[in-house]
Amino acid sequence: MKRNRIQELDFLRSLAVLLLLVHHSGVYQYQIGSFPLITLSKYINHLLLGAFVFISGYLTSITLYQRKITDLPTFYLSRLIRLYIPYLVALFLFIFLLEIQIPSRELIIQVLGLQILLSPRYSDPVLTLWFISLLIIFLSITPILIVSIKKIARLFTAYLIVFIISILIHNGFEIIDLRFIYLFPTFAIGSLIGGAQGLPAMRTSNWLLIGSFIGLILGIYMLSFSDRHYIPDLDLRHVFWSTLYILSSIILIFRVTPLFLHFRITQKLVLFIAIGSYFTYLYHRPLWRILNNIFGIQGGEIEALVNLISTPLVLSFTIILQNLYGKFLLRR
Repeated sequence: MKRNRIQELDFLRSLAVLLLLVHHSGVYQYQIGSFPLITLSKYINHLLLGAFVFISGYLTSITLYQRKITDLPTFYLSRLIRLYIPYLVALFLFIFLLEIQIPSRELIIQVLGLQILLSPRYSDPVLTLWFISLLIIFLSITPILIVSIKKIARLFTAYLIVFIISILIHNGFEIIDLRFIYLFPTFAIGSLIGGAQGLPAMRTSNWLLIGSFIGLILGIYMLSFSDRHYIPDLDLRHVFWSTLYILSSIILIFRVTPLFLHFRITQKLVLFIAIGSYFTYLYHRPLWRILNNIFGIQGGEIEALVNLISTPLVLSFTIILQNLYGKFLLRR
């Protein structure tokens, strides 16, 4: 691994990318013996989304605290360029290639990335791309809090207030999508761990390891009572069990990371996937559609098979795109 990278985060990110590709491939129409794979859908969905959100929160705090950034306009501009321009390209592809229907009155909301903020009253979030809107909202709120509130305990209080206010606004005005409420705790905890430099404890604490095993079992058990959809309604108990499942899984993944990165080839593979993760997230669906159109495939089990087989090609293409975009940004 490169010295300035955190191997646990790279491993978690690459695992989340692979889970994403499996989750969206169509593989849930299969079953192994008498076990339907669709049963795993909600667990994979929680983990992959939670992993991306946790990483974003952690790195936001690390960037602002360790580099002692106080020039927030510059910070916002850099994040905007990295997130927003690729998002606009993806939105264009979703509309014209995947034929996603967006009413004209909602198009400006989608273009501005505000669908999570204004849903469900004014907007219907687009599949997959809604997550970028979520990150945009998170990254609009939290840097101000991190820079202005130096102490972790006070930052925790501020995050709790944001969480409560978001619930009140959602209930009162039918805006702020439930996905914000469900995933904000994971983002906030990632941010707090980053600010407190808590990663060493996640790597070494045996008590935390034992607690994570218990939390994972409890989380899986409690989530088993919900349907396969990620968010059926606003249920704070579901928010708690979902967050517990996500964080317990992340801690356990961190503990096994050294086992998987013992060999140089796995280190290179993890780094390869992790670096291209954002573009893989944005463009895997359009790339799959292009491949399926080339082969004349229209849905069904064969489409899922083609999607899975083409995963290495999708990963390779998106990492090339992301590297090219990175070089473009460096020239600015």
